[in-house]
Amino acid sequence: MSTKSAVISVIGSLNVDLVTRTPRVPVAGETLTTESFNTGFGGKGANQAVACARLSRTQKQASSGEASDVEVRMVGAVGDDEFHEGFLKSLQADGLGTKGVKILKGKKTGVAVIIVETGTGENRIMFCPGANYDVQVEDLVDDDAAVVLFQLELPLQVVLHNMKVAREKGAETIINPAPAIPLPDEAYSGLSHLIVNETEASILSGIDNPTSWDEVASVFVQKGVKNVIITLGGEGVYYRTAKQHAQSQLGKIVPARKVQVVDTTAAGDTFVGAYSVAVARWKSSSEATEFDLDSAIRHANLAASLTVQKAGAQSSIPWVDQVPSS
Repeated sequence: MSTKSAVISVIGSLNVDLVTRTPRVPVAGETLTTESFNTGFGGKGANQAVACARLSRTQKQASSGEASDVEVRMVGAVGDDEFHEGFLKSLQADGLGTKGVKILKGKKTGVAVIIVETGTGENRIMFCPGANYDVQVEDLVDDDAAVVLFQLELPLQVVLHNMKVAREKGAETIINPAPAIPLPDEAYSGLSHLIVNETEASILSGIDNPTSWDEVASVFVQKGVKNVIITLGGEGVYYRTAKQHAQSQLGKIVPARKVQVVDTTAAGDTFVGAYSVAVARWKSSSEATEFDLDSAIRHANLAASLTVQKAGAQSSIPWVDQVPSS
């Protein structure tokens, strides 16, 4: 039996997070004294890569350099500024491969300005792409990748080109299309897994104020998506597969775990990371068995529920041994 690790390649953004915690968002023209300010490493791509790494190994495994059954590689770009060295070291400490991260001369690392309302834990994010938008349209998919994971914080043509390449190379392709913009039909054709929240589902499907998630999911399935996952916050997670659609079966909802919310930053990224690890393990074991979508979502839900109970982005993402088995 082969002991070769399943490879997850995350092609996405790397940002420095500037996080302000405040009891409320100031109105126009108002100066408000905040509760705290911190810097950290983030970006949807890097957050999801960290989530993949942490949710496939223990912290002890990562610090000792012990191999895991899942190898996670980050692909993207940072600037040659004061941030990049610490950023790459932080990713490496989590067990991530960073050879695919380019350091671009004369460019600035991407920055996300994040405001967190302490009363609700809700966040508002302003994103300055920096080096992320200098990633070129070229083949970034490793030949041995079992799973290739995308978001939309890189130039759209970079994402679309590499989604096509990933499908051609036989990898399971996952996209979490955030920040959401309408996508061409080519993005959905043959797409293995689409993970969206309620707002993204509405924007991408073109259905305003949807009354049925089955109706929304049908739009994506008819365009070629195999598995549609819609995260619903406190209401749980909805999913529907192409097989269910073909058999006129309704989608299912996995209930959310009720917890005290401190900060929702990176909760969605944690969900995507945990889900991607499940896909990678299935892909590397035996494709003869059907992927257990329900089980993968329940585990991802559980991991995300731990993230919202802590402040911060990557710092709030749990390690695999911190996530209960049920």
